[in-house]
Amino acid sequence: MKEKSNQFFIKINLNQIKLCIFDVDGVLVDSRSLHYPATMLALKDYGYFYSREEDENFGTIPTRQKLNLLAEHGKIEKDSVDCIWDLKDNYACELFENNIVINTQIKPLFKILKSNKIKISLASNARYSFLNKVVDKLDIGEYVDLILSAQSVIPKPDPAIYINAMNYFDISPDHTLIFEDSEVGKQSAYASKANVYEISRFDQLTPFIFENNETYCTSR
Repeated sequence: MKEKSNQFFIKINLNQIKLCIFDVDGVLVDSRSLHYPATMLALKDYGYFYSREEDENFGTIPTRQKLNLLAEHGKIEKDSVDCIWDLKDNYACELFENNIVINTQIKPLFKILKSNKIKISLASNARYSFLNKVVDKLDIGEYVDLILSAQSVIPKPDPAIYINAMNYFDISPDHTLIFEDSEVGKQSAYASKANVYEISRFDQLTPFIFENNETYCTSR
């Protein structure tokens, strides 16, 4: 065990891992630059000007939660939340090509994981339409075994999305490694009791994180 920045890191061997679960935005790609304009355009269509400062004040909570909070404060109609959420997704997909930055090392990393018979899942608060575009952009469809979105489970910071992934494969937290970057995501990951690899920048992941078939994860 080693200590860094007041956190303890535990060495974990690749042979111990049977399932790797990846958050998407900030872990596999950087698409944050498109989320604000997509949300802003959707809200503009419903007569509300949504400022960047307002978005930054919300932090990394899911878009639907942001919309619910806006409705609670009377800034939009509660009945319009679902429609605005759908519209935001449409704008995000339109803006995708010119606003997405990918990590080209993800595909080689996934190839190594699959060669070691490790299951791969994506688990994100984003919608399925967006996640599928990311999979296509990274060209990793042949390696991904499961995609989970907050459209079908309780969103992070609840651990449900990670617990559901482990249950799907019948793999225990001890044999699962989760890759997360945001505070909301890390809350969810740690609450699932799995091993957690904290990401500080989207281009951090490369095949070399498993140099000598081992890496370090944060102690639970």
